[in-house]
Amino acid sequence: MNPINEALMLMGVGMGTVFIVLLLIIFCSRGMIAAINRWFPEREVSPALARAAAIPAKTLTAITAAVNVATRGRGRIVKIEKKK
Repeated sequence: MNPINEALMLMGVGMGTVFIVLLLIIFCSRGMIAAINRWFPEREVSPALARAAAIPAKTLTAITAAVNVATRGRGRIVKIEKKK
């Protein structure tokens, strides 16, 4: 076998293996996230708790809009703490 052909074959097998492993990691991670979200959902924050934080409404609206844009509508704000 020509050394160039052997090198190309080894490179193809190596890159293919890495690609397959990365795909497995992606799909396993997505499955694990879906399972955890299904069986252990996060608690919903009541509006009373959100108001108790004493964050101005405009600031809260800006934070919510930023999270929606950054996560493409999939993110959810659970808790906002004001630093002292």
